[in-house]
Amino acid sequence: MTQLSTPPTSLRGFYAGFVTRSVAFAIDLILVAVTQITILLLTRLLLDFFGFDQLAQALFEPTEGANVSLFITITRWAIAFIGSGFLFAIYSISMWLLVDKTLGQALLGLRVLRTDGRPLTLGPAVRRILGYYVSFLALFIGFLWVLVDDRRQGWHDKIADTVVVYDWEARLGKRVRDWMARQHAERQA
Repeated sequence: MTQLSTPPTSLRGFYAGFVTRSVAFAIDLILVAVTQITILLLTRLLLDFFGFDQLAQALFEPTEGANVSLFITITRWAIAFIGSGFLFAIYSISMWLLVDKTLGQALLGLRVLRTDGRPLTLGPAVRRILGYYVSFLALFIGFLWVLVDDRRQGWHDKIADTVVVYDWEARLGKRVRDWMARQHAERQA
């Protein structure tokens, strides 16, 4: 007879799964988008305040009618896309170097480490960000690779020689079960 192993009491140190990593990534993207919008609004306000109304209008407000050229539209979108990519790269690299995790990863209890357990240095952090773009350009296959890899590594992790692990004790489930048991006992009494 085969005996099932008991589940671990904590996931600390185990490789993080696809859903947890995806939610952390989405949180980070939202944070970067909010930061970028805030920077654009502050820039617009500063340009208006210092009397650069025409420059602010040219940069931030599309002109009416047929005066909007395709070049201006493409330029605005390119600046926004490149700017957000650059902002995301700076944010992620600096957070990984400072505390081994981004804010989204911290909220979900994740940590990014080298495969030998050491913290990231500048080289692997930059390779990991460049790997994000490789994974993105390959129609997200590099991100989906987490689903089939034994160590839950995406292409960006393989390129940078990194892993993402659970960092803190996940005890919310136990607390919820205990609370529900107390509620049930109170109703029975």
